[in-house]
Amino acid sequence: MVNEVCAIWVLDETTNQKLEMLRKALEVFDIEYNPIYGHITCANFIDIDVEEIIQYTKKFVEGKESFDISCTALGLLTTDCIACIPSTSGKLLRYYEEYHQEYDSYCNKWTRAESGLWLPHISLYHSETENLGAIVGEMAKKFAQFSGKVVKMELSIVNENDFDIVYSHDLG
Repeated sequence: MVNEVCAIWVLDETTNQKLEMLRKALEVFDIEYNPIYGHITCANFIDIDVEEIIQYTKKFVEGKESFDISCTALGLLTTDCIACIPSTSGKLLRYYEEYHQEYDSYCNKWTRAESGLWLPHISLYHSETENLGAIVGEMAKKFAQFSGKVVKMELSIVNENDFDIVYSHDLG
């Protein structure tokens, strides 16, 4: 089996509460949902040595401080995913570019810096069967641009139905 490892930026509780307010729109459609684990994927590595990427990430996060993001848009990321889109600027962009200086070739096409396709986002709801147009419309009624905060970086191994966190670092 090929190792798939995700590097994510984890959001603080206040930001998660703001995101949960948007997700309350799901109740209008009688959709049950679990609490959000707000995060932004920085890299999705395919077939990489897990210990090697853990060591690289430990060195990368040394001295890194928590940082603010500006959540500027809400919309359909794909036909089956509603997402909140932060501005691709500031430390979010700078740290992304720095993190990808090594091991970028191991990333999938969506997170590889070389491909230019990375779109940072916070997934709010995913469904292959629901009418997401109506749901995103309801969420849009509650949406206003807001600031959020990234407080942690994590690495996780993706399994068939879930993931195992193999490294977690609270940002200073």
